[in-house]
Order: sequence, then C-alpha cells, then structure tokens
Amino acid sequence: MEYIKKLPLEPSFIQNGLNGYSYEIANKNISIDIEDVYKGHEKYCKSLVSTFIYYVLEGTGVFKIENNKYNVEQGDVIEIPPNTEFVFAGKMRLLLIMNPAFNKDNEVDGAYNDLYVD
Repeated sequence: MEYIKKLPLEPSFIQNGLNGYSYEIANKNISIDIEDVYKGHEKYCKSLVSTFIYYVLEGTGVFKIENNKYNVEQGDVIEIPPNTEFVFAGKMRLLLIMNPAFNKDNEVDGAYNDLYVD
C-alpha cells in the first residue's frame, strides 16, 4: 500500500473560478482535494448525501451558506452538511474533504454565484 499521497502536478478538475487537485486515496468513502480559488465557485451547489469539510490553508473569502454570509480566513474550518446550498468567493487555497466521497450524481447545481465582485 502507498501510504504517502502526493499532490498532483496538474489540476484534476478545472472550473470557472478555481482549479482542483484530487488525491488518489484507497479509502473510497471519502475524497480529498486541494482547491486553488482565484475567483470562487461558479454556481451554488449542494450534495444530497455528502458533508463538505473545507479548511482554509491560505487567503480569505466569503462563503454563503443557506443565504447567510460568512467571512473566512486561514485556519478556519467550514462544515457543510448534506442538502445545504452554498457558494463561495475569494482568493484562497482550500483543503476539501467530502464524506461520502464526491459523486457527480449526488450533486445539485443552483444559480450562478452572486458573490462575485468584478
């Protein structure tokens, strides 16, 4: 078994507003990603089954969760339970752990991000 996991050199996924790097881990019950956010999450989203746990590694931003805004900074943990709509914006590096692991079939996209400031 490979015990040490390295951050991929190239993004595993690219969205309008962030680049994501997924760790390949043996435990398929969770997923672990690094998100380099240069603008934010493009659309509101929610998972029907997964909890999102974000840790702000660096930078600052704003999360809007169930229509409430929260300023976040380095060292903050954001826990978003299933069936909770959210979006975020800012310039930050986030660690994301999802339990159960990310599955596109369990995700619901909403409206475009209204936190963007041009």
